[in-house]
Amino acid sequence: LERGGWPTRMNPHAREFQYPGEPESKEAPTGDSTTARDLMDGEWTSPAISSDIPDRVQSEPPLAGGRGRQRGRSSLRSVGRKNHSKAGRGISPHSKKVSAYAVDCEMIEVYMQDGKVQQAVVSIGVVDESMEVILYARVRKPANSVVVNDTFVRTAGGLTADYDKGLSIFSARDLIQRLVQDGATLVGWQIDNDLKALGVDKVVPADQIVDLTRQFVTTNGHKCKLIEAYRTVFRRNFPAHNAGDDAKVTMELYHYWNEAAKGQTVKIDLNFYCINWHYFKLGSISMSRGDVLWKFLRPRTNDRDVVIEEDDGKNAYKLKFRLKADRDAYVLLVKRRLEDNKIFPHGKPVRVAGGRGTEMDFGYFRSHVYDVVR
Repeated sequence: LERGGWPTRMNPHAREFQYPGEPESKEAPTGDSTTARDLMDGEWTSPAISSDIPDRVQSEPPLAGGRGRQRGRSSLRSVGRKNHSKAGRGISPHSKKVSAYAVDCEMIEVYMQDGKVQQAVVSIGVVDESMEVILYARVRKPANSVVVNDTFVRTAGGLTADYDKGLSIFSARDLIQRLVQDGATLVGWQIDNDLKALGVDKVVPADQIVDLTRQFVTTNGHKCKLIEAYRTVFRRNFPAHNAGDDAKVTMELYHYWNEAAKGQTVKIDLNFYCINWHYFKLGSISMSRGDVLWKFLRPRTNDRDVVIEEDDGKNAYKLKFRLKADRDAYVLLVKRRLEDNKIFPHGKPVRVAGGRGTEMDFGYFRSHVYDVVR
């Protein structure tokens, strides 16, 4: 009622509305017995308004701030009539601020009964603009489906492998649809994937979606990871461990983009920290190229959030690390492996590529260490 601007007050003893200057009464009103809940739900129809109340409103003194009788009449009508606009029932669409909600889902791949492999939501997080977690819950996978790949949610998301517990997908879908119907903006990181997995991608208008992967890009205009944008912008460690935390982080970036960056594209200064193993000469050690990679050169993890592998199968085996510290740790690991097998570099590192990288010859192969602006 306060948002609708209706100039009345409620009798705290009787659940009815009372006009200023009238004595308090516990008796039920005669005629229309509309309650406060009816008005808040927007269920008071126009005949009840036109019969009696406008005359009372006209007789009231002007409100503070210069709002007189005409404003009182207008506000009353905006509350009294049923309102089917996006702003919500019973409230004027001009008096309600459009809210934003960050949405994040974690998915697994499942094999459906119809023979198709699809993404299934197994957890969802929804956070509002005040950073309150509106929803964080597990979501049941489709009935009778078979899990094909759940590596990411188990290792990065920390979920146990019991995917038959949690909310129904329909409950999660209903919440998102209600937010959209209220006119809310949905914010996410690659949110198109989340909405598709939820099954609402066809019903959310494009002007109610903000995909932050298009607002935070690298120097060369490429997309980056959520963790990379967060670390670069806020200069602190990434706190996310599940869909609820990811939604919080997404909302923090949304606030930065909307307030500090004034809605402009934010450039993220990122590099790939690369090492390229090439020029393989393995005739004297009776080992295949694959054996050398597995025994000496492959990293301990193939997590693409840490390192990207590119192998042409012939000459070049390239690793691109997202953090310099991760490449440095990898170089120390390879050095220890090679030294344990009596393999040492021939000479000192040589500057190559105009001084932008260094090359080292190990006899059986060479390493080229360099950085690339993304």
